[in-house]
Amino acid sequence: MRLSIARSLGIALIALTIALALVAATGVMSLYRARQHYETTLAQTSSASTAIANLTSEGISEAEVLRDARGPAAAAERLAAERQYARAAAVATNLTRSDPVSANFVARQIAAQARARHLASTGRLSTAQSRGGPLQLATTFANDAQRRQRTLEAQANSRAQTQSHHAIALVIGTGIAALAGALALIAALVHSMRRPLDELVDATKDLAAGELERRVRPEGPRELRDLGEAFNAMGDDLASAQARIEEERHRLAVTIESLGDALFVTEPGSTTVATTNPRAVELLPELRPGDRVDGDSSPLPSLAIALQKETVIEHDGRILAVTAAPLGEEADGVVWTVRDVTERARLERAKSEFVATASHELRSPLTSIKGFVELLERSPENMSERQREFIDIVLRSTDRLVDLVNDLLDVARIEADNVDINRRPIDIGEAVRDVAELMGPRISDKHQALGVHVAPALPLAYADPGRIRQIIANLLTNAHIYTDEGGRIEVTAEADRAWVKITVADSGVGMTADERSHIFDRFYRAHGASAVAPGTGLGLSIVESLVTLHDGKIEVESEPGEGTTFYVSIPAAVTAQASESLDLIRGRKVLIVDNERANAELIRGQLAPLEISPTVATSRAEAMELLRSERFDAITLDVLMPDRIGFELLREIRADPELRATPIVCVSLFARKELAGEWVVSKPIDANELRDVLASAVSAGRSRVLVVGRRNMQLTLEPALDELGIEHQWETTGAAAARVCHERRFEVALIDVGIRNPQAALQALDLRGRRLRRAVILFSDGATPTPSGIVKLGMEVVPVEDAAQALVETLRGDTHEAGQEEGWRSQASLS
Repeated sequence: MRLSIARSLGIALIALTIALALVAATGVMSLYRARQHYETTLAQTSSASTAIANLTSEGISEAEVLRDARGPAAAAERLAAERQYARAAAVATNLTRSDPVSANFVARQIAAQARARHLASTGRLSTAQSRGGPLQLATTFANDAQRRQRTLEAQANSRAQTQSHHAIALVIGTGIAALAGALALIAALVHSMRRPLDELVDATKDLAAGELERRVRPEGPRELRDLGEAFNAMGDDLASAQARIEEERHRLAVTIESLGDALFVTEPGSTTVATTNPRAVELLPELRPGDRVDGDSSPLPSLAIALQKETVIEHDGRILAVTAAPLGEEADGVVWTVRDVTERARLERAKSEFVATASHELRSPLTSIKGFVELLERSPENMSERQREFIDIVLRSTDRLVDLVNDLLDVARIEADNVDINRRPIDIGEAVRDVAELMGPRISDKHQALGVHVAPALPLAYADPGRIRQIIANLLTNAHIYTDEGGRIEVTAEADRAWVKITVADSGVGMTADERSHIFDRFYRAHGASAVAPGTGLGLSIVESLVTLHDGKIEVESEPGEGTTFYVSIPAAVTAQASESLDLIRGRKVLIVDNERANAELIRGQLAPLEISPTVATSRAEAMELLRSERFDAITLDVLMPDRIGFELLREIRADPELRATPIVCVSLFARKELAGEWVVSKPIDANELRDVLASAVSAGRSRVLVVGRRNMQLTLEPALDELGIEHQWETTGAAAARVCHERRFEVALIDVGIRNPQAALQALDLRGRRLRRAVILFSDGATPTPSGIVKLGMEVVPVEDAAQALVETLRGDTHEAGQEEGWRSQASLS
């Protein structure tokens, strides 16, 4: 088994440390021994030199005693001196025993001293002291012994130095050898790693270059073998992933090629088309790779609009839905999807026609029944108490049937996106009181307590009064159904900053979290609802849709067994704009056009309190004959008469120079494109709404014009408008234009193409007046280029100097811009 790099280096370092430690110990021991030997030798030679010197000194002392001793005490002195010398000789002999040369010199010195002693004892002292005699020889041998000790010291010193040099050389040599061994070991490790690493580096470059089959041989230290195996495993995974990607790419390519939608993919950071699919060639053959999607010849909308929402355009007889989505970041490119929705649009139109026809057929008789029952109810003097009771029953049953039909038709209209919301400043407190009073008997029958709280000085809300009553009624009905007998229901209306807030709370059964998550689903009923009361499960779904259409908010709080609270917030009216006075139509002549005389008589009865002079026409020919023979202040027209007679009559009136200025209130189930710019009242007809809208239509006899432009353009255009006597209002932004359209009714708009985002201003317009078409005039100062989005609309841009005259022609109805207006309507979503 191969060692790892770390372990190999560890072992090498440990071995090197041990070797260096041994070398250091050996060198230190060698130095220590040399020093110890030197010091021992030095001590021995010093002792020996001292002993020899003492021996020499004792020999001299003894010679003096031998020369000077006289008398009886001389023998004792000579014996004492001899003994003293003998002791010094014993010490010198003992200390020089280790060196034969020194011992020989000492022995010869002792022998010479003994001879001199013998000569002295025989009276020949002078012989012993003579030149070359024994005493002189003893001194010579002592000097030789001393020199020998110095020689030994010199030899010991030299030997110690030699040994020290040898020890240092050994340490240095061994250290060098150990370092060389370590370097050799490291070199061997590096060598063992270099080839696998080089192979890994080369293989990684090949892998990065796309050679996914590249592999390496796992070898070298354990880490490199593991790295090599991991690299090979990564290569296998990359190869498998690449194979899967290629497979998915092939499937995606086949899918894209077989798509029924056209795809255009732009290059990163550009609007140039990079690739397309075959369907793109069929739907937009003029847009090929290399072209710009926002070029002048491109039928596609601007990128900003396509990124925001699905945009519908007409092209070569087809209706196309266009969307765009960035690839990650927008700078990475954009995918444009173009879908042919021609058939879908046809089906939607057919569905809308069916809903309109079915709604008319269902609600027209209901309108007659409800209207005449209401008229009978207002004539109680000719009925008995029993008959009045029957009338009440019929009226309540009719209202219930109308509510059921309305729920079903509301769902159909919501699905078809054809819900009619006629918003105006209203008092929500009044609506709350009315609905509470209407539902009071039902709530009392269940012994439930109903509390109504309307905040003082409640601001007006900008809403459709009928739809608000529908929202409140549905919420109260829901609370009534799911609250047991003896429970309590609270409905509150209060101000909440820029909102008017409606709160409906009950002490009923409450809901679980799962039920709350589905409460606004169509046809959904909470657990056990069928056992509580019958119903379709459409009420809350309709409430949510209506609140959304009012740009409002709805929230719910509920816990099982603790009741439920709904919070509905409706935008407050920007200003408390008062309705046109009903006195404006009091005593006026009104033509009522409806193919069903019963409905016409109903409208006559609803307008009777205003003391108007009504005339009824039941056909197109009769209506035109009356209009040409008499002068009418206003017309009510059922536009959904059979065979589109109502729409044809509306167009005929607007095309007649003598009649086009007559205010018309269209009676319809919901707003249609053909009614853009017209006054509309929905069925069943609400008497108050009919009177209010009719008064507004009559009061708008003088045209109102909205101008959206830069301040510097105002100095040029406004004097011309004032000279013509045209009532107008000047705004500088699209947001301001949207706001004032909610507050007032405008028939024509003048738009400066030089303002910021003129497309948004076009989209924000809500023009309502006496003309069939939306009347929009674009003008420019000539120095500002026209935005590409405006160019795509195909609308003419007039110089600011000619804008006033163009406005006059539009108001007279003799403008030649009809084709441009139709282009505006068909491409309005582009803006």
